[in-house]
Amino acid sequence: MPDYEFDVAPSFAGEDRAKVLPIVRRLEELGVRVFYDEDHTAKLWGSNLVDQLPEIYGKRARYVLMFASKHYVAKKWTNVERQAAQARALEEAGEYLLPIRLDETEVPGLPSTVAYLDLRRHSVEEIAQTFVQKLALAQHKPAFTGPALVTAEAVAALLDDRPRGWEYLLYIGVVSRGLRELDDKYREHFLRYAPRNGRVEHGSGIELIRDRNVQLSEIIKVAIETRFATSVQEAAFGAPGVDGDSQRIIHFGKLFVQTFDEILEWARAIHGTSYALEQARIAARVQARFADRQLLAMRAVVEDLRKVAGTLAERVTIGEKISTSPQDHLQDFDINMPLVFEVDPELEDEFRQALDRLSG
Repeated sequence: MPDYEFDVAPSFAGEDRAKVLPIVRRLEELGVRVFYDEDHTAKLWGSNLVDQLPEIYGKRARYVLMFASKHYVAKKWTNVERQAAQARALEEAGEYLLPIRLDETEVPGLPSTVAYLDLRRHSVEEIAQTFVQKLALAQHKPAFTGPALVTAEAVAALLDDRPRGWEYLLYIGVVSRGLRELDDKYREHFLRYAPRNGRVEHGSGIELIRDRNVQLSEIIKVAIETRFATSVQEAAFGAPGVDGDSQRIIHFGKLFVQTFDEILEWARAIHGTSYALEQARIAARVQARFADRQLLAMRAVVEDLRKVAGTLAERVTIGEKISTSPQDHLQDFDINMPLVFEVDPELEDEFRQALDRLSG
């Protein structure tokens, strides 16, 4: 990990200095190492700023706080700072350039999809505390973000530090790690493959097919009614303002993974069975695809969770509420297991035709 001289370098127009300075001083009070130009006047005196500014904003600071405004985009030196920061941001996988809006001015080269804080809506304290959380995550980046989130070391580091929102980071880590261990099974499912399990079906298999329909429905229903009940979630994640229970969260995450594995195994048993009648084999393999939509839905939930993991600390700090209630989800942070009972109409029609041929 690079040894940065500064934790952050604010980039702003002189006209906005009065708005920026309170944030700088609050960050310093919180122990953040800030490059603030007026604090380094003597050091910068006589130096070539064309060389110095790209060095500071591109290499010597871990983060750049960009205070976006109409003044900012019009200034020569802020453009030098911005271009140096953007050049580095292109080279790094993580977040480096942290924009703060002062007005509605668009900054050249900065995608509209990049998340902002806004000084018109967020207080100096909220912005400072959000940055401190961001910095804490960066100092443990291998533990808290990206692919490394799924390692055992990541979970241990997270439980040691317990930043705000740690409960959800822990849950994401446990679920991501568990599903990663099932990757081979998941891929094989969509290859419609499983090793032979030694079972041979000599008849039509109609009764077995009916039993399997009930089994899949029960796997999903029981998971929703017991493992993912509201009371179980609340016991794990805690009431508002109360720390969650780490062991319950880990168990809760494992239950999600276990349900995913049960559905895989349900289909795997079908693919692994040998069928004496070709029509029975065809009907069974169509039935195994009933698991597709549930597996894809659960996988999508986990992918969404992983996408927001890197911004969770900021979201919690600025006051976004994290709900554990199925009736009160976050717009883009839903820890609940999706319920997919419907079968694709085309697949259902294909299955019915296969059964008709089997029965005919």
